[in-house]
Order: sequence, then C-alpha cells, then structure tokens
Amino acid sequence: MSITASVNGNLKLTDNLSGDTSFLKQLLLSYTGTVSSFAQSFLLGTSATSINIPSTSAQFVYIRNVPTTFTSDVTVTWTPNGGTSSTIVTLGPGASIILSETDTAYGITALSLAASVVNTPIEYILLS
Repeated sequence: MSITASVNGNLKLTDNLSGDTSFLKQLLLSYTGTVSSFAQSFLLGTSATSINIPSTSAQFVYIRNVPTTFTSDVTVTWTPNGGTSSTIVTLGPGASIILSETDTAYGITALSLAASVVNTPIEYILLS
C-alpha cells in the first residue's frame, strides 16, 4: 500500500503598487511512502513533546501552529537523518513549515514540539 502527501499550487511574487509579477513558480511537492501519522487538532503543552516518526525517518513533514486569535509560538526541533538535533524554527500564530524530501536517505528521524502557551492546537502530517 502506498500513501502520497503533496502540495500543489503557485508561488508568486507581485508588486501591489505596480501589479508586476516578478516571480512565478509552479509548486509540486510530493512524496509517496508507506506509513503516515497525522493530527488535525493536537493540543501542545509548554514542555517539549516528542512526536512519533511513523518509520525510521519521515521524508514529508508538515507542521502548522493553528491559532490566529491568540499569541502562542511553537518551537520545532528535529534531527535530520544522520545529523544532530537542533531547533529548526519557531512558528508564530498561523505559521507553518513543510519539508518535502524525495529520497529515503534524507528526512528526519526525531521531532519534538513545544508551545509558549498551554493547550496550543497544532496540526501535522508525517510520511515515511
């Protein structure tokens, strides 16, 4: 059985004053794997919470800090395949991050998340 995670759309930079488009790129980020893990409304605490990787490594990772009505940051820490753990980004309200690798030699082998406010809802998708 296979599972595909994909992001389709356009990345476009437009000058709002002149209306000129200076950059237009069609996006197709996808990975087909065999095992996935996801949550649409996972309540995160202020202590670092480990999120289980569905296999030895995840090649497609999507994480979103859901709230836009209150201020809560989400710190994303992960370990790249063959690397060491480090803080990757702090997501502000409504922000997200996507990692889309094409080869199982890459991806992440560990993931932890921590919020600045208790019960911060997040959503995520991991695909291996």
